[in-house]
Amino acid sequence: MIRRGGTSLRLAFLALASWLLLASASAAATCSASVSDINFGNVSVRAGAVNQTSGVITVTCTGILAPLTGACISFGPGSGGAGGGNSPRYMRRGDNAALAYQLRPLGNGGTFGTLNHMFVKPPLTGGTISVPFYADITSQSVGVGTGSYSSTFSGTNNISLTYGVLACGLLGATVPVPPFTVSAEVVPSCEIDVTTLSFGYISSSLNSPIDESATVNVRCTSDTAYSVRMGMGTGPGVTNPAMRKMSSGGNTLAYGLYRDSARSLVWGDTSTTDVDANGLGSNQAFTVYGRIHAGQSPPPGSYSDSVVVTVNY
Repeated sequence: MIRRGGTSLRLAFLALASWLLLASASAAATCSASVSDINFGNVSVRAGAVNQTSGVITVTCTGILAPLTGACISFGPGSGGAGGGNSPRYMRRGDNAALAYQLRPLGNGGTFGTLNHMFVKPPLTGGTISVPFYADITSQSVGVGTGSYSSTFSGTNNISLTYGVLACGLLGATVPVPPFTVSAEVVPSCEIDVTTLSFGYISSSLNSPIDESATVNVRCTSDTAYSVRMGMGTGPGVTNPAMRKMSSGGNTLAYGLYRDSARSLVWGDTSTTDVDANGLGSNQAFTVYGRIHAGQSPPPGSYSDSVVVTVNY
């Protein structure tokens, strides 16, 4: 009975000593953290654009129990707000227009999830450790207007540090983290797609012109001034937009591209023969009027040409 009583007493003493060690953690270790600003710089939001960067989280723990401390950084939506589960987060322009982005814990891209919490273990000797985090702009639409966008993380609802012995919340403390800002400058950008201009089957004796049309679709950020130009094509020796050449082997077939249905205004690659417009942040369609000129007698064959369409902005 005495031995059993002695064993129980020792176990109780060890349990009490462990509890006292843990209870003293907040006094025996102090942690702080900082998060670097994220600045994407100038970004294009056209379809397919990739805008990625990274930052650094720095945690410093001091005190005799610093090597045993675990720290967690919690990230809220930021001042720009966010969707459910902070996905996506938003930067805002002065007029409250939104630019979607995301903070990520392990790498750039959607496969790396959303950064809401990060566990950081200081070095075994205590002191400071820095770990990377990542950021992507997820908006890919010229419907997002140009200008400066930002979101600031300040206050414990948006950025805070919790630390304790071994784990974040075990007899520890929650402290604020200095504010940091995510920012980007959206610059003008445009997207374009063009339908095929097909004249179909035509006679080998052209007594009258053959007319067909195609469509150029342009999407530019709002209020972006731009022009649409047409190259001369791949036909040999072409310098006149009205006399481009389709080819079939060594044979050619003259045609023109125009800005008007009367086929009087050629569409070329100079400032006097292009089409000028201002972006709306949505699709703008322009008709290309094509004409195969009369008076030609092309040998049978499949004739084609390739014309480069360029948007200058």
